[in-house]
Amino acid sequence: MNARTTARRGLALAAIAAAGIIALTGCKIGGGKDAASGKTTPTPAAATPSASASASGKSGSTGSPKPSSSKKSGGNNALPDVCTLLSKAEVSALAGGKQVVQVDPDDAKPTDTTRFCQWQLSGARLAVFLSPTTASEFSQAHSQGRPVSGLGDAAYVDSNHLYVRHGNLQVDVFATNGDSDAAGEKMAKAAAAKVISRL
Repeated sequence: MNARTTARRGLALAAIAAAGIIALTGCKIGGGKDAASGKTTPTPAAATPSASASASGKSGSTGSPKPSSSKKSGGNNALPDVCTLLSKAEVSALAGGKQVVQVDPDDAKPTDTTRFCQWQLSGARLAVFLSPTTASEFSQAHSQGRPVSGLGDAAYVDSNHLYVRHGNLQVDVFATNGDSDAAGEKMAKAAAAKVISRL
């Protein structure tokens, strides 16, 4: 192998490496950072709304909150800031006195059709999502769930979520409190009742 061949191979490898770097600059690399701009893309700790959650009636088995996203055509989409509907002290009381260690707001725009807030506690979690709905959309989306009486205009438990219709709003509550699904459901029902009373 002569010096000229070695130089050509070195240039070819450098060109391939440069092409790879250029291709990666448009990708988001590690930690939600955009390599081109260096800006961090914010991602809430709660899962983002998923239209498939309401369509399939399933929200996954990972225990992560995944709200159903029901879009209403027309109407007023001005939804309240969910984090203002429950205080940290109230959330702590709902979880049996466990301390709130972090609150994750949604940083929504006025035109967003879903609002949420998540409270992370020591050994518990509460996430509340609000979105517009209609009676027919709500019943169709949650017909496979277990009906719950005494909450809102209609309520169902499905895939560890409590879905409550209050007029033309859907309140989706995901709660965990220890190892028991029953404890999480009890916490979700109490949280839903407080939220509905303030809407």
